[in-house]
Amino acid sequence: MKYLPFKQIMLSLLLPVILYVWSVPLCERYVAGYHQAKMKQVLLQSEKSLWDGEAAVKEVVRDNLTRYVAERLSFVLFSSRTITVRTGFGELLYPVTDTPSSPLDDRQVVATENYRLLQEGLVVDVEFFTGPTAPLSVMALLVFSALAMGALYRVYRKQVVYISAEQQERDCAIASLRAGERAAEKQLEVLGGRQEALRRSLEKARKELIESTESQTEMVEEIEVLESLVEENETQLTEQKSEIRQLTQKIEAHRPVKEKKAGKRAHREREITARRLTTLYKNLRVHERAVQGFLALDEGMRLKCEEVIHQLNGDPGGVSVKRKVFGGKGLDTFLETEFAYKGRIYFLRLPGGKVEVVAIGTKNSQATELGFLHRISGETKTA
Repeated sequence: MKYLPFKQIMLSLLLPVILYVWSVPLCERYVAGYHQAKMKQVLLQSEKSLWDGEAAVKEVVRDNLTRYVAERLSFVLFSSRTITVRTGFGELLYPVTDTPSSPLDDRQVVATENYRLLQEGLVVDVEFFTGPTAPLSVMALLVFSALAMGALYRVYRKQVVYISAEQQERDCAIASLRAGERAAEKQLEVLGGRQEALRRSLEKARKELIESTESQTEMVEEIEVLESLVEENETQLTEQKSEIRQLTQKIEAHRPVKEKKAGKRAHREREITARRLTTLYKNLRVHERAVQGFLALDEGMRLKCEEVIHQLNGDPGGVSVKRKVFGGKGLDTFLETEFAYKGRIYFLRLPGGKVEVVAIGTKNSQATELGFLHRISGETKTA
């Protein structure tokens, strides 16, 4: 039913019946007309003379029709047949139940009777009847059913090809939208890094403006330029986020139901990982950003990362610190350590000897992680 329209199925069911009802009577009339013409030709064929009274007309007609029917195989296709021969005035010559033979001295009487019948003319009438079990009926139903099934199968194949092409076109559209989404996300990352650099430059310029009074006018102009650049970048960032949101909505509209469940599975995986780390390492607090970064690693780097986490839980002082990130008046000091050469863990020492793992990433995502630490700096102690 998925590939076959209802009207096609109904037509395939009704078509054999319609063709059967129309064709069988037509075949009966055609065959009857054919044999009727042939019977007229052989009706009076005889080696004996009818005019001399050697044989009666009724006997000759009976013998010729009996022989004709026996020699024609087409008669077995029908359930029954009716063959009648009458004179022009309606006298029945065939079939007759009894045709008595005339003695030799009655040949004159037979000849006279033959002459009378022949003068009136002979009319042949042939009719066929086809029942539901007749060979012709069975053959017609088989042929018409085969034609209907063949037509139905052809429609089915066309529907399958059409739906396959439609599915392929939808897959291509989804792939194109995903490519556009990835490109937009990359551009968003570039814009985010650019915005972060502009903000740092703006903060630096503001501090220099406060500390220096000699170059105040130049610094104000630089601040105005940086602020305009920040506003322009924020506008582009907003537009890029809107474009990504539209692409995501289009992908969701094309995505099968099973793919839409992938987001729920990822959320469930984050919850399970966060619960496991909290249970195993009692002296640690693990930030949600660190859980996301941990899940983004491959299996080998996860093992190396968890070794460092285990050491932070047991002996945080023994962990080698590569550098301090930020720090200063009113800002938190985050510590950076390495694992597996290109892995990075950013953590914060808390009162009571505890440690909070704030972010986990790689050398490639270092700029993104530093931007995140800068945004949350000053919030951790308050929390």
